[in-house]
Amino acid sequence: MVGETTPASGAQPGRRAGRDESIVWLAMSVGLALALVGLVDGFVMALHRHVASCPNGTYFPQGTTNFNCYVHPNAGAGTAIAAISGLLGILVVLSAISVAANLRSGSTARSVSAADQQASS
Repeated sequence: MVGETTPASGAQPGRRAGRDESIVWLAMSVGLALALVGLVDGFVMALHRHVASCPNGTYFPQGTTNFNCYVHPNAGAGTAIAAISGLLGILVVLSAISVAANLRSGSTARSVSAADQQASS
């Protein structure tokens, strides 16, 4: 029939694109979870501290009861890991949006070309 947009045989393009798009969103969720783990791990590394000996001449305010000095040995690496994880999370989201939009536009083009092929036969 002329004007029918569903192909006569085979998988329907819209249904396949919907399945592919759900795979994209699932992969995005996994990627975001991994980026979040990296972000938390980076902050934990940056904030982890160790007691160190205080250098001579260290000033302590009046009324101080804790005379310990602390160092953050992994502050730089932790901050870098947190920043990279945050950027990777943004990249994962933007990539997923781009792929999903591409799948949607590709499924529309496939269904139109299938309708054209059926109409011409």
